[in-house]
Amino acid sequence: MFTKTKQVIVAFSSGALLLAAAGCTGNAVPAEPTSSSSVSTATATSSSPTPSPSPTAKPTPKPIPASSKGPAKNWPLPKMPEAAKENSKEGIVAFTEHYFELVDYAVLTYDTKPLKLVTERTCYLCATQIIDPADGNRGRGGWHAGGRTDVSVTFARNTKGNSVSGFTFLRERTLVYSANGELQSTIPAITSPRAGTFNLVFNNGWSVVDVEFIDPDGK
Repeated sequence: MFTKTKQVIVAFSSGALLLAAAGCTGNAVPAEPTSSSSVSTATATSSSPTPSPSPTAKPTPKPIPASSKGPAKNWPLPKMPEAAKENSKEGIVAFTEHYFELVDYAVLTYDTKPLKLVTERTCYLCATQIIDPADGNRGRGGWHAGGRTDVSVTFARNTKGNSVSGFTFLRERTLVYSANGELQSTIPAITSPRAGTFNLVFNNGWSVVDVEFIDPDGK
């Protein structure tokens, strides 16, 4: 049984995914000029050109989390770990953690391209509660803040045609701001663990086919 924990920022509501309303500088040494004594009386030998110094590497902009003052800035795209590319139980665990990181990224930036690459359109909640709303919100100027979630991968089953990962999560409240900075809505925190599963398929890499949530009230 796997019990890994990953802290990310996502928006969940009643078990469903929700977004509608988140150097160094090179120091080149000049070549030695040709000695004047070696200059032929017929042909002068030119000195070697001085190589240009390497350009100074630009510092990586500091990521700024979203707040009441504005949306997240310079938010880095999560890099898929090598383990998440493996067709194994360990790969399922790593991919599940990475998927939540991509949800985090989509909520904060409204950039859904990385998430679409690892999501099948058959995942109804993924499409209607994250991807489509983010695409619709892009360019409107609003943003999400808060919503930090603790995600634990509880199990992984790797079988041909029916691979599954299980997870539980807790989440802080999420604040949704309009383009003019007004608080538009508040998504309540989840303080009791909620459980869910990803149905996965491996085709030159993992992708989510469907997501299901377990109602804590058993309804």
